[in-house]
Amino acid sequence: MKAFCLHEVPCRDRAPLERRINAVAVQVVAAECGDQHAPSVRSSTFMNESHLDKLRDDAWQRGAVTGRGVDVAGGPIPRKPGYYGQPVVRPPVWTWEIPIYFFVGGLGGMSAVIALGALLFHHFGVARTAMWVAAVASVLSPILLILDLGRPHLFIHMLRVFKPQSAMSMGSWILTAFGMCVVPGLIALELQTFHLFAGAIDQILGVAAVILMFGSAIFGMLLATYTGVLIGATAIPAWSLHHRLLPIHFGAAGLGSAAALLELLGHRIAP
Repeated sequence: MKAFCLHEVPCRDRAPLERRINAVAVQVVAAECGDQHAPSVRSSTFMNESHLDKLRDDAWQRGAVTGRGVDVAGGPIPRKPGYYGQPVVRPPVWTWEIPIYFFVGGLGGMSAVIALGALLFHHFGVARTAMWVAAVASVLSPILLILDLGRPHLFIHMLRVFKPQSAMSMGSWILTAFGMCVVPGLIALELQTFHLFAGAIDQILGVAAVILMFGSAIFGMLLATYTGVLIGATAIPAWSLHHRLLPIHFGAAGLGSAAALLELLGHRIAP
């Protein structure tokens, strides 16, 4: 084991460490000298170890730890709350609508991507079903956001200003553009599938369906991943420390959910 050397510690951290070492040394000397009024390092260490033994026995017998853990001096977990009695990291203020929106938006956005891929590889049944899933998600997503905001006109206010540096502003525009591509694209695809119009109109509907499905796939991919950027900009350490990987994680989760739903609906493409 490598010996600890105080000179290896940076200068800015050396003074607090020296004070802590001196305080522990004073306690040890006082304990060795028999000072009953000084705090005992041995007794506190023994109490901590015995408490940890009780926690281990509790976990072994019950399968869960119900007692309080041992506080570590100088550890990363703060013992006391922050300013004005508030916790250092506040919990999210979102209600149940936002987690469901994350799921529905990711599922619908990646369904549009699957629909485009199925169309390009001539799996028209999968493309139609995936577009229906994307269209339903494009209708449910703004409803969930409006329910979370409480006042419908607040969602309209988000569209008044275009802020590329704001994930929330970009998300509102992405969701709007996604719905404007998916719903007309589904209508054009259904009309062209059943050939309700003959001649040039049917061909125009086919071209329009392909163009709108391309737009749906682009905005759908953005819809499924921008939520990772949104929560990565918060103060929650588990999110902010992984802000680069969260969009990929959300996109992969949305793709898996969309593929699973399509398979449950009866579509299974053999490799």
